[in-house]
Parts: sequence; C-alpha cells; structure tokens
Amino acid sequence: MRHQLLFLIAAFAVLLSSCDGMYDTLEEYSGEVVYPAKYDTIVGHIGYERVEIDLMKAGRIPSAEINMGKAVKTVIEYEDKVITLDSLVSWVNITDLTQPKLYRFRIYTVDEFNNPSVPQEIALIPYTAADLNTLRPPSPRIMASPSAAVIDWPSGLSSVVMDYYGLSFKYTDKDGVVREGERGQDSRFFIANLESGQPATVAMEYKVIPKVNGVPIIDTIILSQPLEFGIPTSSTPFSPSEREVLMANGVSEFTADGVASITKLVYPIHANSLQDIFYFPNLKELDLTGEGLFPLPTLGYDNNGGYSEVGGGDWVPFMRKVSDVSSVNTQSLKDLLEAGILEKVRYAPHSMGLDALLAPYVESGVVELVDLPDEVAIPHNFFVDGQVQSNAWKMDYVFPAPDPSGSGMENVLKATLKARSASFAFALPKEYKFNVEEYKYLKFKVYAPAAANFNGAYAPYQRLWPRFMNYMWAFKSNSDFGQEYWAPSADDFKIADADLEKWTEVTVDLSEALNRHSRVIVMNIGGEPSLTFAPPADIIYHFADFRLTKE
Repeated sequence: MRHQLLFLIAAFAVLLSSCDGMYDTLEEYSGEVVYPAKYDTIVGHIGYERVEIDLMKAGRIPSAEINMGKAVKTVIEYEDKVITLDSLVSWVNITDLTQPKLYRFRIYTVDEFNNPSVPQEIALIPYTAADLNTLRPPSPRIMASPSAAVIDWPSGLSSVVMDYYGLSFKYTDKDGVVREGERGQDSRFFIANLESGQPATVAMEYKVIPKVNGVPIIDTIILSQPLEFGIPTSSTPFSPSEREVLMANGVSEFTADGVASITKLVYPIHANSLQDIFYFPNLKELDLTGEGLFPLPTLGYDNNGGYSEVGGGDWVPFMRKVSDVSSVNTQSLKDLLEAGILEKVRYAPHSMGLDALLAPYVESGVVELVDLPDEVAIPHNFFVDGQVQSNAWKMDYVFPAPDPSGSGMENVLKATLKARSASFAFALPKEYKFNVEEYKYLKFKVYAPAAANFNGAYAPYQRLWPRFMNYMWAFKSNSDFGQEYWAPSADDFKIADADLEKWTEVTVDLSEALNRHSRVIVMNIGGEPSLTFAPPADIIYHFADFRLTKE
C-alpha cells in the first residue's frame, strides 16, 4: 500500500512538470488586430466624364490635417480598376468616365499591413459626350434685313437642362472676311455685311453648365452648334416702328432697295423707338435732336370757357423726352455703334436717356453732344391760362405788356388777380418733361405792387407759390405717369417790402423734380388763402424773363 502511494505521488509530479499551462498551445495565435478607421461619409458630384466624391463630414481639408489612427492610404475600386492613393484624402476626383452608364465606387482606407477598413460605397452616372450631343439651346429670335441680322433670346438661354454663362460666334461676311465676337449674360449679337437672299451660317459656341435632374453638374462645358437662317432679299418689305419719322426723312418705299440711298436719318427727341435704323444698309449718320425736320407736338387746354395751346415750333434745350427710350428700342443703335457702321450720332445730353449707351463713343468723335446753353428762356408758346383748370385760378393777362418800371424790360406779362387762387402755368407737350439733369433752377423776375395792396386779409398775396406737377388736375390724361406733385412752401417766396414796386429776381431749386415726370409749372399768387376774394383795389403783378438755368 505504501509503495502504491509513493508511485501515485511520483506520477503526479511528472505530469505537473510536463505542461506550462492549459492555453500554452494558443500562444502562436495570441495578440490584438486593430483595423483602420473608415471614411465617415460619401457624397458624389457629377461632372463632365468625371465625378468628385467627398469622404469626410469635415469638408475638403488637406491630407496633412487628416488623422485616422492606423489608416495611411486610400483605395478606390470601380469596374475592374483599383486606384491606390498613398495618403488619406477628404475627397477624390475620378476622371476618364466616358461611358454613359452607372459606375459603382468602393472607397476605403488601409493600414501599413494593407488591412482594409469598412468601405464606403456609392453609384454615380457621369455626364458624357453622349449627353452633350443631345443638349440643345433654346431657339433664338432672329431679326434679319437683306444685309444684317440680330440674334437674341428674349427669354434667355438658361433652361431646365442647362445654365448659360456666355457664347462666342463666328461667321464669314459677303466679302469673305471672317468676323467673330463674344457675349456674356447679354447674349444678343449683331452681324452685318451679309449676302442678300442667301442662307447665313454662324458657328456658335455656348458656355454652359448642364443639369441632371434639375441639378447643375460641376463642370462648365462648351456646346458647339451652328446656327443657320435665311437672309431676305433687298425687295422684301419691312414694317417700321416709326413710320411717320421715316416718311419725314423721305422714305416712301419700306424695303432695303427703297432706303438704300439714305445715309442720314433725323429723329425727334420724343421718338419711342430707334429700331428702324437696322433696315438702312448704308446709314452713316443719325441726328437725335429733330433739328430742322420735326416741330414740337402741340397740346390743347380747353375748359371753363378758356383755351390755351402749348408746343409747336422748335425744340427748346430745357426739354427732354418724358421717359427714357427703352433698352429694347435702342438695341439697333447699340449694334450699329459696336459694329462701327455709324460714323456720327448727334445727341442732346439727357434728352432721351441714351447717355450711358453713347458715352463710350464721345471721345472718338463718333458721338457729338450738343452744347446746351447755360440758360434758356421759356417761350410764351408754353403759357397756359389758369382758368382752364378752375375759375378759382382766374386772372386777366396782357402780353406783352409795358414795363411798369420804365426800364425797358421786354416780354412782360401783366397779371391782374381775379380770384382767390389766381394762377397761371407753363406746360410742355405730354411727350416731354423738364430736363432737370441739365437745368436745375427756374428763375424769373417779378414786379409786385405797392404794400397798400397787401393790407389785412390780403397780406398772403405778397408771396408767390411755384408748384410742379405731371398734369393739372382737370387734365389727367396729359400724363401716363400719374401725378407726382411737389411744391416748396409759399412762405419761402414772400416778397420783402423793400422789393415791392421794382424788379426782383426769384430762384426756385428744381432738384425735387429729379426722377419725376414734371412737365407743368404752376405760378400761384398768394398760396390760396381762405377768404372771399374782393380786394379794395386790383392786385396787379408783372412777370418777365422766365428761364431755366444750369446754375
């Protein structure tokens, strides 16, 4: 028994000495493996035969600023291609995607042992040449004469399938000269010296950004497409915008043949459109003053038993067109100037709103600006009897009247007040307004009666009240711009006692008329006080030398 016990103890000791532990056979598999971090997002952007893919929510940052633990490289897989980048990146640009199909991209990081991260995946279809071949710009509007054409897009060139940013054009004229040009957002262009009755071809290149499902791609591309259209013959009639203006210039046949001999046109300042000059193949000179050819229009005031007519005669420099000629109606002028076809344009500053358009051609002498005098008298053919507005404005007038001072003042207006709101006016034809950009002041001379005329309730009549408006209230149809009334205070024009019974100069600042359509000046005496008008003696004023001045 004792021997058996010793044997068991010895065997157990041998067993213990033969094994280090129960897990010693797993040592070769021990140790922790940490896989590299993955990119935290994937967002694709479609370009022309390429895509850009953003990989980090932090945005596009330099590789040196990216720390993703053990990750050291970027791998891009698509189709049968594998692209390995030796750095971590926040975005990738994948090019040469020429097929109009769906590409599936797997992008992941690897560590120094090429252990991969969990991939980010995205599927994208690039914009390719096949898509570009189906892209069509909107059709242009083409206005053609027998020798020229204007091409424009009234609704613009951008559409649901593309955004437009510019164009270039090239064509060969009838003399074999290659002509070309570029346009930006204003896509309109003009071509000249074309062969009458023949088709015209213009090589067009549009700078556009196509859209996919309403979203612009990330690339601007050039869309090349020819533009072809027919040129009418020289016997083809045209429809003028300003028929009466052209007839006054001697035009009787409205074809290119019929106007071929005309090299100069004169337009009145109140013309609404200059587009007809496009049809004159040999036009070299344009006079925009109407001088010598167009008398002013007239306007009658007939009311309350009174009648006045204003206008007629020659244009006066303090007058300008009541509103600017619209850009739509000046495009032909712009085209002919840019093309160097017009050699001379004569224009009165601020008369038609063309100053900015013409300014680049002043220094070269192509545009001649009329030298406006420093001050211009208001002719009596603009005078309006106030009674046509209201019987409360009634006066008795004598013109021309003797100078009450005996000093020889000419063109004196004698005005005897006959009603509480006694007034007279100067008005322009409805096609015109005062050119306040040039003539900033109204000036005149007044001879007021003796102080005895202004006793008691009649003291207010020792003052004047100039008022400015688009129309007098009884004649609302005389302006297309509503009423833009303004007036200084009558107290600002009180005549001092020391200035009674002698000629006194009065100046009115017209700056308030800027950006208005003021075409009527009302001269009220007294400021319309509240009383029953029955003065003990006639209140008689004399006026002279009404004029508008620059200073």
